[in-house]
Amino acid sequence: MKTGLSAKRKFILLIYLSILALFGRAQTNLALYHSKDQMSSSGVNPAFLTDQKKFTFSIFPLSGMSVGYNDQHAVKSMLKDFLSGALDTAALKSVFNSLIKEDLFFQRFETSLISFGYNSGIGSFSFRINEIEQIRSSLKGDITEFLTVPAIQTVALNHPQILSADMVHYREYSLGYARELIQHKLSVGLRAKIYFGKASLVPEVPIEISGKDNKYFFGTSGPIKSSLPVNFVLDEDTIITGATASKNFSALNYLFNKQNMGAGIDLGFSYQINSEINLSASVVDLGKINWNSNLNTINLKGQYEILPVYTLPPKPGNNFIAKSDSFLINDGDFNQLFKSRIDSTTRYSTKMPTSFYAGLQYQIDSSLRIGVVDRFIWSKGMSQNSISLTANYEINKKFTVISGYSSIGKAYYNIPFAVIYNWSGGQSFMGTDNLLLFLMPQKSDYAGISFGTCFYLFRPKLKYKQSEYLPFYKEKKHSTVK
Repeated sequence: MKTGLSAKRKFILLIYLSILALFGRAQTNLALYHSKDQMSSSGVNPAFLTDQKKFTFSIFPLSGMSVGYNDQHAVKSMLKDFLSGALDTAALKSVFNSLIKEDLFFQRFETSLISFGYNSGIGSFSFRINEIEQIRSSLKGDITEFLTVPAIQTVALNHPQILSADMVHYREYSLGYARELIQHKLSVGLRAKIYFGKASLVPEVPIEISGKDNKYFFGTSGPIKSSLPVNFVLDEDTIITGATASKNFSALNYLFNKQNMGAGIDLGFSYQINSEINLSASVVDLGKINWNSNLNTINLKGQYEILPVYTLPPKPGNNFIAKSDSFLINDGDFNQLFKSRIDSTTRYSTKMPTSFYAGLQYQIDSSLRIGVVDRFIWSKGMSQNSISLTANYEINKKFTVISGYSSIGKAYYNIPFAVIYNWSGGQSFMGTDNLLLFLMPQKSDYAGISFGTCFYLFRPKLKYKQSEYLPFYKEKKHSTVK
């Protein structure tokens, strides 16, 4: 935010400060869940570690990345305006209106910096370092719809709506372990995690419309908790006018900040019911982060008057105001919404959005498997459920193709597609949870893509070859006589 912005633009920027960081963000690809030997599958179920090769290694930038977000039309439009310098109040209002229509806006970035896996007689191990960023917001409610949707004509007085949102950026160090408890039948796994938080923004702001003496006011109150390397600027009326970078800010200090620590755990199992059917389930990111540095909690307490010409008073016996024919949220004293008190001492904690997976897979023949997986992401006020139906077809020993259908939150029209390529020295994959994004972008709400490569280390040299007549024989070296 910059000093001199209009009050209305500052208000929208305050709500969407985190969304302006949407340069290449991501979401885990759901289509790959049933590919147990795929290099990143243990990230959604640690029990799948038992299917990895003996030694696996990967390092950034080859180690893998996944990108995804919903409401991709609004996001693309905002990024285009931002990069062209045309991100004005009208553009932000358009994004604001679009996101209100979504029950939940979400996006997640996850990239692996380094990973190493090892299978042994005592179990399967995995160490990895990931960089993760995610944004979630749920702004749909009675008051926001009253202000932005022409068809919504009334709203209750003194009935607050909570703006639910969070943004977090952190680094994750983890150690996974899995073991077969019953051979070829039951595998269990866990992954212990340490989080180092880089940035956090958590609004806990109720908004409401109140009335007194036939006057009506739009008000904000409550804290916006943040751990960001910025200082907010207040004028003499305690109104936010902008923000500046902290004096001690540097990219190095930001990326290697270790003051905001947290811990978490993943748990999972995989059970082979019979030769054709496999059942699996897991819980991922059961934990929290404690925020202790770069603290700047904005305690809002402001209101501005909606001019009487724009509203109709409540009818006798009810507590609802209605829009007049000329309804408009005027500029008025919009600045008053930014009256704040900055608290740089209050520490806080944030729980991780926890994902629950449940999958069932059926082996039709040696080359074709079909499966279903359900993912429920729990987060206070912003929970979401997704389901994916996929078919894994093994073209040959090197190529596997995956496709099917996915419903991701409220995005119902998604065709997942992925390709896994295996060779003697490693594995590569690329996939999307929504092929329609490339075929019919105007009909697609969700956008996402994943890719990565790993290498198989310390492979034994093949000394013997197989023959139709002699099962195994050692080749003789032939010398040429001159």
